[in-house]
Amino acid sequence: MKNYQKVLGVLTVIAAMPLMAQTTIKVTTFNDEDNENMNTCSLREAITAAEMRKSYGGCEVPAIDQNYTIQLDAGTYTLNKELTPKIALNIIGKEATDWERKGVLTNDYPAQKPLQTRINAGGKSRIFNTAVYQQSLTLTNIILENGKSAEQGGAIYAGADVTLKNSQILNSQASKGGAIYLGGSTASLTMNHSLVQGNGKASTEGSILAMSCMFNNSYSGRIFSFDSNSFIDNGGINSISIFDFCGSPTAKFTNNTIAKNLASLTNGNIIKFTGDADPLKNQTSKLSSSSSLTLQNNTIVENSAYTTFLYDKLGTKELNFNILAFNTGSYACKYLLGAAAAEKDTGLNLKFNALNLNGNTPKCDIPTEVISTGNTNIDIKNEVFSNLLEPLKEANENNGFLPIYYPKNNFSATDLIDVDLENKGTCQTQDQRGLSRLVSNTYYYQTLEKSKNSCDIGSVELMKLTAGDLEGLSNISFTTLLETYQKSYDLYDSLLKDPTTPSNFIVYYKVRLAEFKDLLDKFKNDSAHINTKYRAIYIDLKTMVFHYQLKIQIMY
Repeated sequence: MKNYQKVLGVLTVIAAMPLMAQTTIKVTTFNDEDNENMNTCSLREAITAAEMRKSYGGCEVPAIDQNYTIQLDAGTYTLNKELTPKIALNIIGKEATDWERKGVLTNDYPAQKPLQTRINAGGKSRIFNTAVYQQSLTLTNIILENGKSAEQGGAIYAGADVTLKNSQILNSQASKGGAIYLGGSTASLTMNHSLVQGNGKASTEGSILAMSCMFNNSYSGRIFSFDSNSFIDNGGINSISIFDFCGSPTAKFTNNTIAKNLASLTNGNIIKFTGDADPLKNQTSKLSSSSSLTLQNNTIVENSAYTTFLYDKLGTKELNFNILAFNTGSYACKYLLGAAAAEKDTGLNLKFNALNLNGNTPKCDIPTEVISTGNTNIDIKNEVFSNLLEPLKEANENNGFLPIYYPKNNFSATDLIDVDLENKGTCQTQDQRGLSRLVSNTYYYQTLEKSKNSCDIGSVELMKLTAGDLEGLSNISFTTLLETYQKSYDLYDSLLKDPTTPSNFIVYYKVRLAEFKDLLDKFKNDSAHINTKYRAIYIDLKTMVFHYQLKIQIMY
């Protein structure tokens, strides 16, 4: 069944290919040309062709459509000036998967590859400016690097929604929003499985992210979704913030690694979520009371700033299963207007976080009412970094090409492993690498409490094999199972016989075809039916063994 579900996903991609071919403009040169060479199509010309809905320069528009996808190849596309699209753009880089090889994390096809497509501004300008025409921008499998602006948005100055999928922003600089600046009234940002590194070294505000707070005298409402990203080595000593939120944001950080970033040790913050106003002094706030911030399963360590997380009473702040510790500075968490212990109604809610609650600096200063007796947070005031986490692992295939930290299991009350045995909280179903956290209440053979898998703190889950981890269990109709195998076999057989099937899928299809042929040969015959009356439950031992190997080979 699992194999059949996977092939349906592949079929969706294959089925979409003819349509995609009609609406895709292919870029054929790495140079930044503009109607200069009729034999090649540049990125800038492709954007213009999409805007005009007709061929331009060396770019051919295969059909008139509402929206276009711009396809880039492997290599570095250089820019002489920023790109200012007049329509919504969907730009895709070279596919970052290898369908002829199994991935080391999934033990299945395809294997993940490093990104191969770059857009380089060479420090001459920012890369994208969508604020002028307020059009959305979606980037997939693309590295943006060396963008620069004296004002806002080193790589992207956005006036509409921005989506980054499996992409990177590297070494881009601006005074505000070293990587990204959001303008306008509702421009939002979605980032998934992406890397942001080396940005905002000379920024004064928002070395990674900054935004406008107001639009036509109203708070700018924005939605932020950061899922499974790494934010590494951004910022500088003169910056007041790395992430600078204002307006009326709804922001959620899930399964991210935020590490080795730098802000001022005098007044800088890694995550700033405050209105910068004292209500007793009748000051105007830059943050709406309807704002919200969720930090879920993040690893926030080895940053340097006066405060790692700065908050006030505006909006709600939910922190669950994060490690927010081992940072350099005066505070891990700080209330904007002073000491936090006696404060009420701050909007903070904390569960199962690893924090320095009672030790010396950098302490997480939060209200007593938030961490009352019996709270589920772990005070790691007496712990050292090396007891709980491995050193930062550089990007490679074993970690999904994103820098991450692996947790250590010391079987102690203060490690980050299996912290919620009573299931009082809810962690993410997958970790930053996309691997299942394998949290289950069902244990088929092991009954000891210590054998249970429960939520780990941070962005990466330690793989631990228990009976509850077994995958591939099935007790469905044998006839239904055989029908599924036959449909899957026929599907792959037809794809292999189809002359239009992309060549990079051939190896994968042959492997799947052989697997389903083997299943049919073993079970679709008279002798096999003799044993089916026992209603056996089948276990995929290959999957089980792989999870055990994953723990040995990758985690240690």
